[in-house]
Amino acid sequence: MADRIKIECAGWYNDSCDDGPGIRSVLFLQGCSRNCKGCHNAGIKEHGKGTLVPIEELMLFIESHCGNKKITISGGEPLEQANSLEILIHRLKGKGYNVCVYTGWEIERVPENILRLVDYIKTGSFVIDLKNPDIQYVGSSNQHMFSIDNGNIRELDLAV
Repeated sequence: MADRIKIECAGWYNDSCDDGPGIRSVLFLQGCSRNCKGCHNAGIKEHGKGTLVPIEELMLFIESHCGNKKITISGGEPLEQANSLEILIHRLKGKGYNVCVYTGWEIERVPENILRLVDYIKTGSFVIDLKNPDIQYVGSSNQHMFSIDNGNIRELDLAV
């Protein structure tokens, strides 16, 4: 089934220290309807402008490009592709990956089936008036980073 499921991708970045704990690869998914003022990924907000990639093909790419098995899935807004995202994360976790998702949604809105799978999640819309470069992993002070371990959700202290 997963070999027929596709996810719309916008790009890939190796070796980021800014997108979650540790050195991580970042998969950018295409599409976001949030329209946050000052978005640093505004060029990938329009759905249909990315590349539809079968999950199995994407897994092969990730396995050959993400040697430390730490990956952040960002966007766009990944949760706008929640069904495909869940399948992708499930496959990644089955291969031993540490998975972080960056979303503009609040944690209460994140589907439980996604929360159960991830190791970290960044939540909250980017608010340009709250931009703060002194906070790790987020762009504005209203955003939050959580670690999730066996269903236990704990907010991380992001002050540098």
